[in-house]
Amino acid sequence: MNESAISSSGETGAAPPTRSARMQKTRLAITRCSRELTAEHGFSGFTIEELCSRVGISRRTFFNYFATKLDAVFGHIDDGLPAESLARFMDARPAGIVGISPTLLADLVELIVAQLRRDEEEILSAHGFFEAVHREPELLAKMVEVGPERMKEFMALVARREGVAADHPGLGLLVHNIKFATHQAVQRYVASSRKTSLEEEFLNLMRLTQELFAQPLFRD
Repeated sequence: MNESAISSSGETGAAPPTRSARMQKTRLAITRCSRELTAEHGFSGFTIEELCSRVGISRRTFFNYFATKLDAVFGHIDDGLPAESLARFMDARPAGIVGISPTLLADLVELIVAQLRRDEEEILSAHGFFEAVHREPELLAKMVEVGPERMKEFMALVARREGVAADHPGLGLLVHNIKFATHQAVQRYVASSRKTSLEEEFLNLMRLTQELFAQPLFRD
């Protein structure tokens, strides 16, 4: 893969991608390939030069995007969820509601489903990388630092949409449940040799969650 291939829109007659879109595509390719190499060889088992060769970029280009190999494997914070999906999520809140909206769960599910549909191969490469994290002390330490920060930022985004405090306990319960269901869906998808889609695995788990939490809190 070379730099021109990374920047290509892949559509005949399509408008050329903006500089920002090209940069994000290159950045995503660097992260995806660094995670693939980590899953294949371990974090110490490949060099930045080998990573650049797989992506099809120069060493100089790499450092235009990331300061270190460790930063590359964890990716840029802006690459987590597509901007258009986040904008649709923020705009979907019903008007005239005070506090947690009655569509929050459905809108969060739609947001995650959009991500799962986007690129299953990219999600699977991330899964292999996160499996490797637990075998690599340097990666695990970075995960302990980065994971809570990104969860906190996502919680703040949801809280801003709902007009409540970022530490609202209901948001924490909901978002952590969805996060768990997403991880479980990827694991089930891999274990089943892709017999069902990632989307369906996730929705099955969310239906089960909905069924369980609809039960009475106390016995009569």
